[in-house]
Amino acid sequence: MNINSSRNALLRSRNLRNARRSRAGKIISSRTSGTSRSSRSNTTKRTTSASASLTQTRQLAKYEKMEKSANDVQTYVKNMLKIGEMTYTDDEAGKKAQENDKNNLIKNIKNFVSEYNETYNNLMDLGGAANTAFRKALDNIVSTNKTALKEIGITISDAGELVVDEKMLETADFDKVKELFAKKSGFADKIGAKMESIESAAANSLTTLSKLYGATSTYNKFGTSNSYFNGFNNFNSGYSYYNYGNYGSNSGWYL
Repeated sequence: MNINSSRNALLRSRNLRNARRSRAGKIISSRTSGTSRSSRSNTTKRTTSASASLTQTRQLAKYEKMEKSANDVQTYVKNMLKIGEMTYTDDEAGKKAQENDKNNLIKNIKNFVSEYNETYNNLMDLGGAANTAFRKALDNIVSTNKTALKEIGITISDAGELVVDEKMLETADFDKVKELFAKKSGFADKIGAKMESIESAAANSLTTLSKLYGATSTYNKFGTSNSYFNGFNNFNSGYSYYNYGNYGSNSGWYL
């Protein structure tokens, strides 16, 4: 799997969006205050406009989260593949190194599952042909490995999420765990490859939607409202970490 494919372009795009948001908070606050002082005759029209903007902002937020979680999955896969390349001696030092790597592998698996579920749920919520196709592709990979995953303590919920039995995973045979999560072309590696496509598609959707919403979207004209994005920019990694508000109903726009 080529983890770094198209990554520089994605990071540049993400940094640009983050910089635009960082400059926008005061403008949003000012415009919100101004609206509250508007005349009664314009209240209904402005409320409708604000509602539409919030719906658009929620959709953009979901794509932002999906882009980041898909990237995180790839990072955890990369970490696990490195562990899979390790060899160990039969002495005490070798056993200790193996135990440390097993603990690190389990930690990465838990993080992998968490971000996988985040991506999967956003694909479900956003809907549309492309996102549905991505979700089904993930379902197929998981289904193919369902029995092997269950043997190490990972099952699939009715909603399609991965569920970890931590005690079972921690006591599972190390070789079986590595076969699934730390082997080239194994389960995790295949998921990671699909996540690369999902990340790229999410980034493209963000660019397209920002242009599409144009004058009506607070995201494109004024940055993103602080009521839905609160946090700090991490420009070294190219991501921003935010506390997203409640999304409410799904957006009516699907890509």
